[in-house]
Amino acid sequence: MRILTFALCLTVALTTPLSAAPPPGIQWIAHRGGVVDARYSENSPASLEAAIANGYWMIESDIRETKDGKIITQHDPTFQRFYGDPRRVQDMTLAEVKALRANPGGTAPLTFRELADACKGRLRLMLDIKEPEHSTAFYQEIEDELRRTGLLASTYVIGLDSSRRHFHTKARVAVNFAQLKEAVALSGFAGQLYFLFEWGKTLTREQVDFARRHNVPVVPSVNTFHYGSDMRVSLEQGSADIRRLLTWGVTEFQIDSVYEPAFKTPAR
Repeated sequence: MRILTFALCLTVALTTPLSAAPPPGIQWIAHRGGVVDARYSENSPASLEAAIANGYWMIESDIRETKDGKIITQHDPTFQRFYGDPRRVQDMTLAEVKALRANPGGTAPLTFRELADACKGRLRLMLDIKEPEHSTAFYQEIEDELRRTGLLASTYVIGLDSSRRHFHTKARVAVNFAQLKEAVALSGFAGQLYFLFEWGKTLTREQVDFARRHNVPVVPSVNTFHYGSDMRVSLEQGSADIRRLLTWGVTEFQIDSVYEPAFKTPAR
């Protein structure tokens, strides 16, 4: 997966005004742990609080495991981008991870328990559980924390196949269109178990209508990296996709925060 340079993201964030809240009936899911711009690093306490202030319904958080089996929020396999440390998450203990400080923000990576406590009663969670594979105990600890904080039933799960298997029937798990059609053909019942998760640029009207007929939430992801390395192109094309999906009645969107203004532009 191509990741845009932080400097490029900062330039866009500094020149793109953000809206205060989603339009009525629209639910935003914040990609990479909240509002990420020149002020806030990914998966940080500040990015989470900014998401709440901007009216987000849910945040997508990236979940990894440390060398000593502790669960933290971190997108990349290393800490280079926001912490200036090239070491891999899986090669560091929690104590070593907690000694890091993000730029911007100056905060340490969050543990999953800290994340769940911060979201309790305030935000729903979409969990992107990252490679490598994890033990049953790892997944059970996540489940236990979600139960403790009352978040389990409202959680969306993406990421590894093993994570979706563990949380099947406990939380909604992501399926693509082919998987959704297969699930419906096998049981005819999908509404409480799955959500359709596809890139906004490839999601079709047929897929949206099919999911709706089976009471399955449709969640397009509109992220800058879907459109290449030119941020202006990414903003233009991603915003156009959002406007198209709005005309089809899509109401849930997983977005990078730079796309907030697209929801203010009337659909045509």
